[in-house]
Amino acid sequence: MVLLSAFLFVSFFRLNDLLFSALEHARGINWIFLPSGFRVLLVLVLGWPGALGILGGTFWLDQERLFEPGGWLTVLVTDLASGFGPWLIKRWMESRGWLDDHLQSISVQRLLNFVLLYAVFNSVAHQFIRWYLLRVDSQPWLDVWPMFIGDALGALVVLYAMKYALVWMGRLAQTRS
Repeated sequence: MVLLSAFLFVSFFRLNDLLFSALEHARGINWIFLPSGFRVLLVLVLGWPGALGILGGTFWLDQERLFEPGGWLTVLVTDLASGFGPWLIKRWMESRGWLDDHLQSISVQRLLNFVLLYAVFNSVAHQFIRWYLLRVDSQPWLDVWPMFIGDALGALVVLYAMKYALVWMGRLAQTRS
């Protein structure tokens, strides 16, 4: 499941580049970021293996950055935030009773809460890493908003696409029976 998660995450990342490269605010900050939706799905459905898959897929995508100044630290910290950020949000929501292990209690409101909490965590963590830890010349409070919007929109697009795909597949199965 970890390798499949990594492969699917990398594929969504490449698809996002193909579809939305013109909407990139800055390197690694997109106004629509479909992989964030896939992060949400992988972690909600698979949990720890999904987070590990995201970590592995992100590492695969970031290999070229290993040889830049501060590359190892950049890759390590940002990949950990990418892979385990949504997992931490899931665990926190489970501890509050807002999610259960089998997602039986998940409602539209709780899913939206998960997406928004994840988007806040991810955008703030990445901007903090860039600005504070790596000393990248950036404007973290200006760059955090496009990343937040891109993560939230990307997650909502993917989740609604999956919802409608499941409805369509269910109808298709009914007509064939």
